[in-house]
Amino acid sequence: MLVNVVKYLFVIAAVVVATMMTYGKLFVFKKREPQFISDYCATMAGFLGGYSVLAIVLAWLFPSTTAKFVMLWFALAPFLIGLLVKYHTEKYYTIVQIILILISIAYVLV
Repeated sequence: MLVNVVKYLFVIAAVVVATMMTYGKLFVFKKREPQFISDYCATMAGFLGGYSVLAIVLAWLFPSTTAKFVMLWFALAPFLIGLLVKYHTEKYYTIVQIILILISIAYVLV
């Protein structure tokens, strides 16, 4: 029961993060209102933190060692990808992060 609840919370957080990244990249970050963009980024950071914490909790709850390592990778990957990003490659790495988040959703649900 607890594992199912954490799985669905993880999926909700992952969907929100992927949606916010996509929507932000397409619309929000082109605006000229610094307060709105700052609030949006803070909200997205909160959900990304929740995504990572829930992935670590799932790694702790999953019985298989392979599943534990995969979930730890999903928890750390957005931050590791963020270390690689330069100004000119930001668009491509954003797409990679969104794909990784969608893969994590599929992995948890299957």
